[in-house]
Amino acid sequence: MSDDDRAMMILEKAVFRAKKELEVNQNFRPFAMILHDDGKIKSIENRVEDIEESYELLRNSMEIRAREDSVDVIALVIDTLIPERFAKDVPTGIRLHLEEKSQENKQVSARYIYVPYELCKTTTSSDIFAKLYPPVPVGFPAEFIKKPKV
Repeated sequence: MSDDDRAMMILEKAVFRAKKELEVNQNFRPFAMILHDDGKIKSIENRVEDIEESYELLRNSMEIRAREDSVDVIALVIDTLIPERFAKDVPTGIRLHLEEKSQENKQVSARYIYVPYELCKTTTSSDIFAKLYPPVPVGFPAEFIKKPKV
């Protein structure tokens, strides 16, 4: 499996999980997914009530976990408002902070991927579904997976 395929696999799993939670709860709590070199995927979450604090704890945890040699891809996921310059007509989104070991030598080695969504009801029932829109990628230097300074 190529590096791009591995990153896409984590993105798809993370977006699918967020979408499912949105359809059940109309929101979701921050979580992270890690893909290890051996292909195993680990989901990480916490029980901290405050969303901002929960996200920060996950973020700090990713800094520590990224030092493990076996970490290949990290996705840190939160329900958020998309910055206006990227939002177009849909301000709510799933934000994925994606970092990959294969990108650590690049200057712009990480990215936020915003997946805009709307919660909609069907006309025939009270079921809610999340309508997802095309993702918006935004690149930046890595925070977690990076070469050690010499």
